[in-house]
Amino acid sequence: MAAANAPITMKEALTLPSIGINPQFITFTHVTMESDKYICVRETSPQNSVVIVDMSMPMQPLRRPITADSALMNPNSRILALKAQLQGTTQDHLQIFNIEMKAKMKSYQMPEQLFNLFQYHAAIILQVIRLLCHLCDSEPVKMFDRTANMSNNQIINYRCDPSEKWLVLIGIAPGSPERPQLVKGNMQLFSIDQQRSQALEAHAASFAQFKVPGNENSSILISFATKTLNAGQITSKLHVIELGAQPGKPSFTKKQADLFFPPDFADDFPVAMQISHKYSLIYVITKLGLLFVYDLETATAVYRNRISPDPIFLTAEASSVGGFYAVNRRGQVLLATVNEQTIVPFVSGQLNNLELAVNLAKRGNLPGAEQLVVQRFQELFAQTKYKEAAELAAESPQGILRTPDTVAKFQSVPVQAGQTPPLLQYFGTLLTRGKLNAFESLELSRLVVNQNKKNLLENWLAEDKLECSEELGDLVKVGYTPDYLFLLQTILRSDPQGAVNFALMMSQMEGGCPLDYNTITDLFLQRNMIREATAFLLDVLKPNLPEHGYLQTKVLEINLVTFPNVADAILANGMFSHYDRPRIAQLCEKAGLYMRALQVNVFLCEDPDIHFKYIEAAAKTGQIKEVERVTRESNFYDPEKTKNFLMEAKLPDARPLINVCDRFGFVPDLTHYLYSNNMLRYIEGYVQKVNPGNAPLVVGQLLDDECPEDFIKGLILSVRSLLPVEPLVEECEKRYVVERMEGDLWEKVLNPDNEYRRQLIDQVVSTALPESKSPEQVSAAVKAFMTADLPHELIELLEKIVLQNSAFSGNFNLQNLLILTAIKADPSRVMDYVNRLDNFDGPAVGEVAVEAQLYEEAFAIFKKFNLNVQAVNVLLDNIRSIERAVEFAFRVEEDAVWSQVAKAQLREGLVSDAIESFIRADDVTQFLDVIRAAEDANVYHDLVRYLLMVRQKAKEPKVDSELIYAYAKIDRLSDIEEFILMPNVANLQNVGDRLYDEALYEAAKIIFAFISNWAKLASTLVKLGQFQGAVDAARKANSSKTWKEVCFACVDAEEFRLAQICGLNIIVQVDDLEEVSEYYQNRGCFNELISLMESGLGLERAHMGIFTELGVLYARYRPEKLMEHIKLFSTRLNIPKLIRACDEQQHWKELTYLYIQYDEFDNAATTIMNHSPEAWDHMQFKDVAVKVANVELYYKAVHFYLQEHPDLINDLLNVLALRVDHTRVVDIMRKAGHLHLVKPYMVAVQSNNVSAVNEALNEIYVEEEDYERLRESIDMHDNFDQIGLAQKIEKHELLEMRRVAAYIYKKAGRWKQSIALSKKDNLYKDAMETASQSGDRELAEELLVYFIEKGKKECFASCLFVCYDLIRADIALELAWMNNMIDFAFPYLLQFVREYTGKVDELVKDKIEALSEVKAKEREEKDVIAQQNMYAQLLPLALPAPPMPGMAGAPGMGGFTPPPPMGGMGMPPMPPFGMPPMSSF
Repeated sequence: MAAANAPITMKEALTLPSIGINPQFITFTHVTMESDKYICVRETSPQNSVVIVDMSMPMQPLRRPITADSALMNPNSRILALKAQLQGTTQDHLQIFNIEMKAKMKSYQMPEQLFNLFQYHAAIILQVIRLLCHLCDSEPVKMFDRTANMSNNQIINYRCDPSEKWLVLIGIAPGSPERPQLVKGNMQLFSIDQQRSQALEAHAASFAQFKVPGNENSSILISFATKTLNAGQITSKLHVIELGAQPGKPSFTKKQADLFFPPDFADDFPVAMQISHKYSLIYVITKLGLLFVYDLETATAVYRNRISPDPIFLTAEASSVGGFYAVNRRGQVLLATVNEQTIVPFVSGQLNNLELAVNLAKRGNLPGAEQLVVQRFQELFAQTKYKEAAELAAESPQGILRTPDTVAKFQSVPVQAGQTPPLLQYFGTLLTRGKLNAFESLELSRLVVNQNKKNLLENWLAEDKLECSEELGDLVKVGYTPDYLFLLQTILRSDPQGAVNFALMMSQMEGGCPLDYNTITDLFLQRNMIREATAFLLDVLKPNLPEHGYLQTKVLEINLVTFPNVADAILANGMFSHYDRPRIAQLCEKAGLYMRALQVNVFLCEDPDIHFKYIEAAAKTGQIKEVERVTRESNFYDPEKTKNFLMEAKLPDARPLINVCDRFGFVPDLTHYLYSNNMLRYIEGYVQKVNPGNAPLVVGQLLDDECPEDFIKGLILSVRSLLPVEPLVEECEKRYVVERMEGDLWEKVLNPDNEYRRQLIDQVVSTALPESKSPEQVSAAVKAFMTADLPHELIELLEKIVLQNSAFSGNFNLQNLLILTAIKADPSRVMDYVNRLDNFDGPAVGEVAVEAQLYEEAFAIFKKFNLNVQAVNVLLDNIRSIERAVEFAFRVEEDAVWSQVAKAQLREGLVSDAIESFIRADDVTQFLDVIRAAEDANVYHDLVRYLLMVRQKAKEPKVDSELIYAYAKIDRLSDIEEFILMPNVANLQNVGDRLYDEALYEAAKIIFAFISNWAKLASTLVKLGQFQGAVDAARKANSSKTWKEVCFACVDAEEFRLAQICGLNIIVQVDDLEEVSEYYQNRGCFNELISLMESGLGLERAHMGIFTELGVLYARYRPEKLMEHIKLFSTRLNIPKLIRACDEQQHWKELTYLYIQYDEFDNAATTIMNHSPEAWDHMQFKDVAVKVANVELYYKAVHFYLQEHPDLINDLLNVLALRVDHTRVVDIMRKAGHLHLVKPYMVAVQSNNVSAVNEALNEIYVEEEDYERLRESIDMHDNFDQIGLAQKIEKHELLEMRRVAAYIYKKAGRWKQSIALSKKDNLYKDAMETASQSGDRELAEELLVYFIEKGKKECFASCLFVCYDLIRADIALELAWMNNMIDFAFPYLLQFVREYTGKVDELVKDKIEALSEVKAKEREEKDVIAQQNMYAQLLPLALPAPPMPGMAGAPGMGGFTPPPPMGGMGMPPMPPFGMPPMSSF
């Protein structure tokens, strides 16, 4: 079969060698895989390490240097379990590590050495010699002792059922001596509740949950595979049984099936078993790579193939896709999944198992079952079965019948008096099933409105039974006012969150909310729905209106009593300002929110002392932010007193003091305090950010405090244009005059040999050049210093020229030269120059500073020239201070700066900060990176804010999709609903799938409902347990896969009515029927399944699979109905399948009937004979026997009847007479010693003249001394050993028997023996007849002599007549004359004479007639001659005429012909007791 059409798809997910795993470590002892999330590999060279492969990103393995004997990953989380033996002991040490937290969670030292290590969820299971322990949160707890069969076994698997009440341990051991290559498997099953173990033979096992019909609780099933050797025969089986059957509840029927191993795999054995809970399939994987796939519910074989040429040693369930992972010795990690497009056609087509195909399709929501519904609907409608038609339409797959045509069809049916209109029946059925679509809602509403029953509309709308539409609104809005209070109360009972949404919707209605906010709040509070009430009030009270003061107080009150942290957050956000402050302050104290209580109380009064005390208390308790807030906002504290207190308190944060001094004119005091306490940063901050206009006051105070000039200059330059110049100049002005100098002297005076060079340089630098106003002199001097390579002196010179307010202070080139020279010669001065100069090439100088690694200076340069992007890049890329970069960004508030900060924060993993920065930057370019980082960091609240900003600038599907996802992650479902109703470009389908995959079902429900993806909506509703809605969605989806998913979920939830609705839409598909059946049976829902199938019989699209599956179910669970079902529907059954079921369930009578219907008469006959107590019926068996093809069955039937029904054996043999070998039948009966039993049969078939039959009958006749029958048999049937029979009976005591012997001798031509036997018994007549028949004259004459010798004269006379033709007359007369018996011979003589006289007369008569004929002929000749002679005279003489004919010969007697010979000489029979009558001559 082509791989594309195979029901199971195999693909290579990963190869371990490709990620650096050495092949020598790809073994069972080094590799573990407890789930589809992680693979753990333990390496021992070149160094000890453990490699963890995350299957979500397999190409990025995590390798850690760890030494351990065993290593396992938790199936669900990044938790690693390790085991290592303690040196010098036999004890093992266990440790559990959290990989993400990089912390050890647990360690334990075992008292005994562990041989294997297994893990299940939060527990680690350890297998010890005859001891198993579970490592829990505290210490290991012993679970059970190993049974004897597990001793000396290699443990290969350990499983725990989902309820954690059953444990199973699997081990393997060497095979039996007669076949050691076949590994033996052992299993120990342990019940935690019963504290008992059971030992079984098995190689692989797995647990599953199954819901049996009629049982609301799930049954625990165990499936295990065995391969055993017994008496030289290998038996391979798969078993599925229920554990812990529930008393009084339907139970799961045990199932078993054969595992067929090809001849080349005779020694192969199962090594693993996985059960797909998604599809209810059992995967059995063998060591040599064979895969067996079975249905869990019925144990029916689905598929077998070899999936790996290399041995497989490890598997794990891939639960998300319903398949499994397998690891082979080559290191391939193979993923096996169900091919959803082909498995159903494969089962229905290749396997011809329609029932299983249907079940699979329903169970796994697979395609392939969407037909026949319409035809069945039309049939029901034609039969006026409107109720059934309505139910069918309501349950139709994907809602294919829920169309306007269907409604019109029901409307067209005339209403019968006293009966419910079919249309109402239809709508009633739909309402019981779920929600109506838009058209149905509109049509039903028309009926209700016309009947003035609008209260029904309210109920249906409240129950979400109707789909709202514009047309529906137009229909009901006229004169209709909804009872909003009733609707809200109704929704509250079933959907609290929906009630919140409904209440918010009312609050946004045109004309205002129809219900008072307080009334709505009370409704929530009456049901103790605090969170819902809070959510509603927080939304509607956002405007912070005075008239809402009561509700503000109320929401704070209820939360301060129940959820103080919520109230604290509300107060912290400053949302409300009109609440009852005294009341809230009191409640805050009771709730332990003392700071909140204090805040509320403070703002209630205007007493300066209270405000001061509050500031004092906050400062002493370290609440600096609160001190800063109060000093900034309050107008009631004493400034002087507060200033003095804050200076004395010496808080680490000077902002509260700055607030006070700036607001109330204490700037010099502030400056002195800050400078004295070395808080220069706050001086800069005050001048630059708070109040630059006060910079002269600050500078003046700094000059008074003898502050370094550099700091003052830097401070002045940092303020720049914001600084009042005139006040500052008055304090800082200095003038320099530069004098002219000759240029040709510079080389000489700057020569190193000039001993006065230093003094000259000092004079030039200090006075001469600074006082000069000639550019030429300055240029010449600078050039000379550069030529003389005097960088430090040049710096001094330039400082005097540039920094001392000379005429060239603002010279662009000199400023550039000063800074660049300092960068190369004295970097320590660069910062001062940067701060003091402002007419230089900032970008170029800044780049030079960066290259010289003067990052702070470069930052200052870029900052000075407002090259903020370059400045922030220095902070980020060179200084690497994100904090300073953020502070700088806040200072400049440029989008480009914030963008750079955001990117850096994102790179460093500061996702929330990065998002905030991107928002400030209004930058949407990096949204993909932001989304990815936010999801990794789980900061969806921040992500929502960012995406909302991005949406304002870009229309990207990714953005809208991620926004919906983020809303879902933070449970803002109402926002999702609002968002999707607005124009957007989100890929809703992908978003919905993602939400579904991550179990965000409520959000997924909203999406799928909006995009009308009914299939996924149904799946989502199933996950939410909303089965009625799921059925409605499945009806709209009308997909086999969807129907199955909903059906199975309903079965699991014991919603059997809904399950049947779904099931009827599935079983009409041949490919899906069996899957449904298996699902029901696996969960023990036998009665419900039978009810479903019985209902399916009446479907218009009912097919052979339904009838067959119902038959199978009857065979398993209702055998009393089986025969009737078979007889009624024999032409609609898949007889081979039902034959297998009957054979499995041992219903022999029904099995026989099926064989007969299927023309398998050989099997029918065999079944009857093998199970005769139940299956045998004589008339039926006779009919079957004559039709069998295997002739050996005839003789088997003979043996069967001989043993069990000997009285009817002749009846059977008569039927088989034309078909059996009569000789073989006789031999059978002869060997059995019951030859007489079949005498009637042999008599009936003796006409065939079969030797064995003849001889058998003759024997019987001899034994019965029935000489008449014996003689008749001998006369009519001569095919037997005549001589042997004659010899056998010639000495019989019965005369007639001896006479028969003589008769046999006579027939055989042994005349002498016959005559001798007759003479011996004086049977002279028989002797005479024998002699006559022999034709032997000598025997006849000897018999005459015998009679003469015996004196039997009468016999002598009789013998003459009996042997008349043989006895010579002369002999007879001679004997008679010599023995004086002439009288007795005289009759013979008379007869002899009469006979011969008659013969002579006949001769004479014949002679006369001959002469007459001669004469007549002569006359004719003469007449001819005479006629010729009439013309003689006309002719010349001629020769004499020849003699006439007849004239030649003897004279007188010429031409006479002797008479014919006389007839026979025999005599007529002699009449009894007399002589024959004499004839006259």
